[in-house]
Amino acid sequence: MSKAKGSSAKQQASTVWATTGWHGISAYIPDTWNMAAYGGEARSGNVRWDNSDSNRDNIVGLEVRWNQTSKPLTDADLEKRIDQYFEGITKDARKRKISTETKSTPVDDADHPERSASRSFVFRTDRKGVGRIWYCAKCKRTVIAQVVTGLKTDVAIPRQVLDSMRCHPVEADWKVWSLYDLRTAVPATYDLLRKPQLMNIYVQLSFQWGRSTDQIIVEQWGVANVQLRGAYLDDWFKQKSGDLISVLKYEKSETTVHGHTALRITGKRRGLRYWLFDCWPQIQRLRRPSPYFEACLWECPETNKVHMIQAFTRRRRPELVDQIVERTLCHS
Repeated sequence: MSKAKGSSAKQQASTVWATTGWHGISAYIPDTWNMAAYGGEARSGNVRWDNSDSNRDNIVGLEVRWNQTSKPLTDADLEKRIDQYFEGITKDARKRKISTETKSTPVDDADHPERSASRSFVFRTDRKGVGRIWYCAKCKRTVIAQVVTGLKTDVAIPRQVLDSMRCHPVEADWKVWSLYDLRTAVPATYDLLRKPQLMNIYVQLSFQWGRSTDQIIVEQWGVANVQLRGAYLDDWFKQKSGDLISVLKYEKSETTVHGHTALRITGKRRGLRYWLFDCWPQIQRLRRPSPYFEACLWECPETNKVHMIQAFTRRRRPELVDQIVERTLCHS
């Protein structure tokens, strides 16, 4: 994370920014914005990040929707979609007896040649909206993104957010994922496996490689001093691993991650229980089991958090966890 550059506004200059991502969509946003909603999947979905302010006049956030289309869209197609969107905004404003201003213009997006059609738009009711809509020939998705703010909010931040947006990974083989202050990246071949777990002091993202049994689990616990209570990382790993320990034969070693002492684990699941309850159901569905296990966990005193990355694979891939660890930030 870093402080935004430029002198357009005092608020902008003092804002701490961070990269956030979801299903290949990424943006550079103030780190006080957290995920407020999400839905769908990589082909068609939506996500929203905002500052969680309960005052409608102060709320600021980024809303993104995307969908894959059967054919490329032209500027005329995008204009039609925005006009339909404006119709909905205007109709709602009329019901509430609020005046409406809308505008849409084509964009020559030289920085993103893969965007074969692109438009910018703005609207003003009892809120302000600054947005972009584009068709990307590379990921075959149409993306509509808007930063919605209170009427008194400076437009410098919305425009900087929109300028930073990407609809496919900058690092081609890796997708950025973030949930609150958990920020990581996994290979682009992996998709979100199930609903993220989000609790008071715990966040988990799980991923799966296609229809295979290969999985990645990225976890973060807050208040590490309470979680660990002075325990060594290997003892804490046993406490948190539940039934996994009973079927896992592993070796452990000490390493360093982001300047912190870390525990590295390499092993393999085996035994009658594992084969009966895990492998056999997978084999019946013609899926090859993933017995190999790699993990890395570490405590970050600066943020008082514990991170753990786990990978279950069909063949040994010790480099996989190390690459994810490199991309999982724990402090600035």
